[in-house]
Amino acid sequence: MDELNVIIAGVGGQGILFMSRVLGHVAVKKGLNFIQTEVHGLSQRYGSIHTEIRIGRDVQSPLILEGTLDLLMALEPLEALRKATYVNQRTIVVMDIHEIPPVTAYIEKARIPDVDEIISDLKALGAKKVFTVRATDIAVELGDPVLANSVILGAASTTGVLPFSKDEIRSSLSDLSPARYREQNLRAFDAGLKEVEER
Repeated sequence: MDELNVIIAGVGGQGILFMSRVLGHVAVKKGLNFIQTEVHGLSQRYGSIHTEIRIGRDVQSPLILEGTLDLLMALEPLEALRKATYVNQRTIVVMDIHEIPPVTAYIEKARIPDVDEIISDLKALGAKKVFTVRATDIAVELGDPVLANSVILGAASTTGVLPFSKDEIRSSLSDLSPARYREQNLRAFDAGLKEVEER
């Protein structure tokens, strides 16, 4: 693998930086170079947030060029659409279907595309595959909506895009989870993995 370009997108408070740490942990354990940049946005107010991650033996720059994305993990559909310019014919999208409309949509009475429209738009841009996941719903069933990030990690781990096995990602998730949340995170990961594997 020369390089892998990954974007994790969502809104503040969804644990996107934690997901990045998990992927970085696995990469370092496997001897791969890992570079990350973060855009925090209004993270305390559910503003847009994303991280750009590059993994490989010789990656240098942390920034991903538009049209070169391999994997987009989105914890909110509109945030997936915001990264549409990075999508190309090799891009795999793993997206939570739970919508969190931005505050400005209420203030400006703006129309927000629904999930089906967003999926169609991503496919029209040439995305290789779009996996929709009930991540937030599953997380709520497990006791905490914040677990949606672990659900998405589990779902992404079974797509074959990442240069790590499911067990390697799960192990790093376990290593980095605070003890009191470890079991919940692992159950969420397994649920996300199952959600995609059963299709």
